[in-house]
Amino acid sequence: MSGLTLVNASVVSAPGADPVPGSVAIRDGLIADRPDPDATVVDVGGAVVTAGFWNCHVHLTEPTWSGAGHRPAEHLQAGLDDLFGRRGFTSVVDLASRSSETLALRRRIEDGELRGPRIRTAAEAIRPFRGIPFYVRDEVPWYLRWAVPTPATARGGRRVAERQLAKGAEVIKLFTGSYVAPTRVRPMRLDVARAAVAVAHAHDALVFAHTSDRTGLAVALEAGVDVVAHVPDTTEGTHDLLRKAAAAGTWLVPTLDMFAQTVTRDAAYLDPIDEALRVFLDAGGRLLFGTDVGYLRDHDTHGELAALARCGLGVAEVLAMLTTDPAEAFGTGSGTVAVGEPADLVVLDRLDEVTDLARVRATIRRGRVTWGQPATS
Repeated sequence: MSGLTLVNASVVSAPGADPVPGSVAIRDGLIADRPDPDATVVDVGGAVVTAGFWNCHVHLTEPTWSGAGHRPAEHLQAGLDDLFGRRGFTSVVDLASRSSETLALRRRIEDGELRGPRIRTAAEAIRPFRGIPFYVRDEVPWYLRWAVPTPATARGGRRVAERQLAKGAEVIKLFTGSYVAPTRVRPMRLDVARAAVAVAHAHDALVFAHTSDRTGLAVALEAGVDVVAHVPDTTEGTHDLLRKAAAAGTWLVPTLDMFAQTVTRDAAYLDPIDEALRVFLDAGGRLLFGTDVGYLRDHDTHGELAALARCGLGVAEVLAMLTTDPAEAFGTGSGTVAVGEPADLVVLDRLDEVTDLARVRATIRRGRVTWGQPATS
């Protein structure tokens, strides 16, 4: 492999670091200390180069992925590019999908048939007994509902988690609070959640929890989950629990724009969600970036970035959510532009404000341009 060298770049090596004019050398899929003499040299014309982005809340549930094991590669890659490549994502975390399709898609990426991104999946989410969300129920035919994991006992929780991991899941997703009706949340039994978490942690797998309200958040924290998958949108009584989550080192994926897109943009609904996020942040809580794309049909990241800025987060904080923080949470590299790190990179037009993180010119995964054109036109 001859490698790639990006020259005339403004390199932001880590969140909060000053942009440094220079070049980035890539060899054998890693960032190198010097360019390969035979490397392809690309002049990016002063564009910003950062580490590749993570989206820690996606769903591979759209019709595009149906038959992923045999559909033409160009069809699947076009879908991956639209969801992820053009948004700068080199790694994504799928928090519930049809495992037969997602695992086939992941296998074709790992085999090199598709360019990526790297997919970590929870396979099917684990819901409370008789707790399929109302907004999912109509999409699951009655004759397939038996396949939705809804354990009623701790033993069932253990068995379901073991089965998910055995089939290839790398994270576990629990609905500790599930909207079974628009105004009614059914919580998961604490012993069921604890059993699933214990299995996941025995396999070094992170557990994400969809909590919805105070009770669902309490179950998640008592069970020892690692990541809360949304700010609870029924926020009453959650502030003390959010402070507890922050103190415990539990991560949070806000998904603020999801609420605006799927429920309402009325400030009376959104303001308490924003305030709950600020409570978590003020208590020292740490965030991961996620959009819920796949459930959301709008694939653009601008809305989520703007919502985070509205809550007071700056460029450095949001870039950390996209790079260094998920790398730390998953224990994979540093998420920085540094020698020896995987050459997962994003080329941005500029980086003056948070929403500029949506201005992706090119995405590079393991030293290969997977989407866009990094060269100046």
